[in-house]
Amino acid sequence: MIERGSVVRILRKESYWFNQTGTVATVDQSSLVRYPVVVRFESVNYSGTTTNNYALDELVLVEK
Repeated sequence: MIERGSVVRILRKESYWFNQTGTVATVDQSSLVRYPVVVRFESVNYSGTTTNNYALDELVLVEK
């Protein structure tokens, strides 16, 4: 189960962080949100940001 503090791998192909790992910052429990998981990364993207929102099916939990 993906929860706060989990390490996840990104499966969204158009994402800057595709196939990279990040740490889950928050998970929204509401079913109304399209991308409920906020993931924080070590590297920055072209815009200088280090976070992005993802759907649960775009993430894979990484074993520690």
